[in-house]
Amino acid sequence: MSSLLVGFFQQLRVQSRVQKRFAPVSQFFSTTTHRRGLDEFFEEEKMRGEDKIRVGRAWKPDELRLKSNSDLHKLWFVLLKERNMLLTMEAAYQDKYVAMPNPERKDKVEESMENLEEVVKERNRAYYQLEVGITGERDRFFRRDALGRIVPYKPVEHALPAIVNAPYRRFLRHKYGCSMNPYVQEFLGKYQEKINRRENHKVLMEMRDAAKIVRRFPDVNIEALQERFPLLDPARLMRWKNIRGHNNKNQNV
Repeated sequence: MSSLLVGFFQQLRVQSRVQKRFAPVSQFFSTTTHRRGLDEFFEEEKMRGEDKIRVGRAWKPDELRLKSNSDLHKLWFVLLKERNMLLTMEAAYQDKYVAMPNPERKDKVEESMENLEEVVKERNRAYYQLEVGITGERDRFFRRDALGRIVPYKPVEHALPAIVNAPYRRFLRHKYGCSMNPYVQEFLGKYQEKINRRENHKVLMEMRDAAKIVRRFPDVNIEALQERFPLLDPARLMRWKNIRGHNNKNQNV
């Protein structure tokens, strides 16, 4: 009996040593301040009622590219909480008919989130191109809608295949089915005329604004003027009533 007890206790010691050897190491972890209620949807009390709040600029893509994926993940939620807070405060100020201090804060947060999303997409594209040879992004292309217009189409993933998904097939036929009958062709012609008039009007307005600047400053840099007005045609601008000549005559008078 004693030999059995000795063997039993020896087996227990071996098991305890194995458990101690492969036991997981306990580590401390940090968390944010625990808050109850809706405090994080509002500004801090010391900032309420201020006419101007000092804030920084938006995050630049070059700065975000230096951060790791985990840091970007944390920063995304920080920006998301900040945006929710700003939207809540904006609605609160509107209810009180008071101007919100520094409303450009929301634009800075949105710009930072857009830059962060673009950096994440760059990393995803680089990973997929290296591993698979494709970008990994959803394919996007153009197709005609029910009125014959060329519109962007983004494929959507569904739980059911298109072969057995009758409601989705009916939706596609209704939204993207076009017979190109004479009525549709007439509509497309008038629609294209409207687009052309709008583009010509935009070009004309930029030409007029540029002509005003040239009349006032004859020695203006044309390259800088073209950067300010992308639709500007310098040759056409110089032909408009000899702008430089008229200005020189007025100066001589």
